[in-house]
Amino acid sequence: MLAPLSSSRWTPDHAAHLLSRAGFGGTPEEVKACHARGFDRFVDSLLAGDEDADLFPPPAWTNDPRPPERVARDQLGREPTEEEKRTIQMQSQREDNQRIAELRTGWILRMRHSPHPLREKMTLFWHGHFATSIRKVNEPYLMWVQNETLRARALDHFGNLTKEISRDPAMIRWLDLGRSDKKQPNENFARELLELFTLGEGHYSEDDIRETARAFTGYRIRPENRTFQFAPKSHDRDRKKVLGRTGDFSGDDVIDIILAQPQCARFVGGRIWEFFAGEAPGPEMATAVAAEFRRHNYAITPFLRTLFRSEEFYAPAVMRRQIKSPVQWLVQTCKILEIDPPSQPVLDGALNQLGQVPFVPPNVRGWEGGRSWISSSTLVLRYNLAGYLAGISEKSAANLFQSKARDLPSISVIAPPALRSDPSALADALVFRLFGSSAQPALRERALTALRKAGSPPDDAGIRNVLHHLMSTPDYQLT
Repeated sequence: MLAPLSSSRWTPDHAAHLLSRAGFGGTPEEVKACHARGFDRFVDSLLAGDEDADLFPPPAWTNDPRPPERVARDQLGREPTEEEKRTIQMQSQREDNQRIAELRTGWILRMRHSPHPLREKMTLFWHGHFATSIRKVNEPYLMWVQNETLRARALDHFGNLTKEISRDPAMIRWLDLGRSDKKQPNENFARELLELFTLGEGHYSEDDIRETARAFTGYRIRPENRTFQFAPKSHDRDRKKVLGRTGDFSGDDVIDIILAQPQCARFVGGRIWEFFAGEAPGPEMATAVAAEFRRHNYAITPFLRTLFRSEEFYAPAVMRRQIKSPVQWLVQTCKILEIDPPSQPVLDGALNQLGQVPFVPPNVRGWEGGRSWISSSTLVLRYNLAGYLAGISEKSAANLFQSKARDLPSISVIAPPALRSDPSALADALVFRLFGSSAQPALRERALTALRKAGSPPDDAGIRNVLHHLMSTPDYQLT
């Protein structure tokens, strides 16, 4: 299994599939350019994943790690009165809310415009894998730091990333690691490390959890600059027994022991395959994926290269069969329509109703994904949001997504006037743009029917309605 797809079989449909799964899709011109680059060169360009911080500078407030409440108290220069405390708390809460909204909007914009979409896609994956929420962390600065860590290590090495996350201040706060010491080890992080981050349920014992918790005692957050701090006096230096190994283990030692377990590669490699391929691997595929992950010693980039070049990744059961997550749906739609994401209030409201708000996963398990993304209410919401983004003026869309200004698709780019006199060619162009496929007879016929209703030749308003019609289909919810 995982034999490479022959370069001679590389088609524009394959390029559209890879651009969508390893990123957030693209325009027809981008898909054709990626196809023309050639299979191996395109895969390598995705995996290059260079940094783009110069294009997306962090918010100015990240220069000061102090929470807004601490800043206000420091500026006051004395102990505040009770009334001042209430005022400071209310103002700080508003500022924190604005900051996390700014982080979310900025990240969605980065997904939309980054020249390195795979790095953002993997950052999104790790955010769900090492799920951490602002609702308990409470400090946007810490969530920003974690997001930057996930991005920097997104394509690096799973072991290095896991060790960094164990020292990440947001994770320390999220799983109560900062309160764990040798007298009373806290088991929250140890349990999730074994169950959710590395091995999966049933592949460790309760004793392993207790002993792992001892290894991670003494992890703290430095108050003055919100960085990791190790408190040696709080660390348990006695011998520990974890997964059959005995010694005076540190937290990093335990992670190394976990990585040596074949189950770790099977569990994490399987989750990565499911994220990109859209379905959990069967037993044979799980074994092949695990072997490949271990062969590369948990290095993520070469592992992904094998997955993205494999015949299985382009199988009919995989292509156009993955339900788009709300973030994928929104960002991919904006790329396809060549528009910017909607403004912050619309963005937050839509993602909240659709069920995926970055920086607010539902619990430590992250988002369930798959069929959980779709219900009768979220499907209707997707259809209405599609109309809003396409620029139609239906009352239902206008009521749901109030916004004074929005970026509208250029219909002359999507459907050039010269193409509108040829309904057959226009239908092909719209289907390829929206669905990334040139071989969808049912969708092509649906597009032709909608174009006939729009008039001959269809005007801009008619094209917007056709776009909305095609995007309000079950097929558009798949990638």
